[in-house]
Amino acid sequence: MNRKSKCFPKRKPQKAIDWILKASDRASQRKTLAHKWLREKQYRSYRYFVETCDDGKRVYLRRPTFLNKGFDFQVNVEGFRSQTRRAKGVTKEMPSHPDVFRDLRRKIKSHPKLKRKLFLALCDVYDCVEPDKILRKHPSLRRMHKGLPIDKLLRIIKWLFIEQDLTYWLGTGRNMLMSAIERKIFKMEAELYS
Repeated sequence: MNRKSKCFPKRKPQKAIDWILKASDRASQRKTLAHKWLREKQYRSYRYFVETCDDGKRVYLRRPTFLNKGFDFQVNVEGFRSQTRRAKGVTKEMPSHPDVFRDLRRKIKSHPKLKRKLFLALCDVYDCVEPDKILRKHPSLRRMHKGLPIDKLLRIIKWLFIEQDLTYWLGTGRNMLMSAIERKIFKMEAELYS
């Protein structure tokens, strides 16, 4: 008899890919990601460079991850230092929701008059509007210098929304993240649906 199962290396070969996702709605984003991942080779790790920030640093996705049996990704930013995620004393390049919330609070505290425009920009990101287009619409947001550059923050939030769409396949994830931003950052009460 011969074994049916195969042995594979503990360290997977890594592949880096430059790739841009432009989709105007959540369903298209999920579908495009799923089709991209179906073309991945077995026993490999992937790094997708998906955004370039104004400072030249890139947003990248790491796949596969430890969640959702591999149908997931991690959002990372070159040179980012997470305040909440650490691995063996090394700060990870993977922004967490608390990292984003902390940055939003700093921006609002330093520029309270731009709070409404920041909220509208986040609503646009939620609605799948590209960060570059949002910043053309609200150029005054570039004055928010505390913390991350605003273009980088919007790109991170864009990908955190997409990640939530995949983690919570039935559509609740993006809404949960936006609801947390509304409650924790903008102090908005939840509206109940009947």
